Amino acid sequence: MELAVAFPVVLLLIMTLIQGALWFYARSIALGAAQEGAREGRVQPASTDRAQSAADGFLDQAAQDLLTGRDVAVTGSPPSIEVTVTGTSLSLFPGLSGWSVTQTAVGPVERATP
Repeated sequence: MELAVAFPVVLLLIMTLIQGALWFYARSIALGAAQEGAREGRVQPASTDRAQSAADGFLDQAAQDLLTGRDVAVTGSPPSIEVTVTGTSLSLFPGLSGWSVTQTAVGPVERATP
């Protein structure tokens, strides 16, 4: 009888831990994509299109179906480039969506000095 009560609780705890690990991994992938986009976008001549392309390429290779509903937003001002990657992590629980993921990377635009 005790096993019939304890087993579902233990199983739910294990599934929640795995869900947390998937969310953390999705955050790492999103941060990597944001950093790659910022790194590519800040090289002279600075380009928001190049940053967008680099972040999307990173997500296509690394995220696959781990990060769903993903979106890459790039903003550039004269002194810096900012790349924000948002999405939803994969969900283990049927009928429930995964946890939200948002990661941002900012880098100064490179300038040639004499």
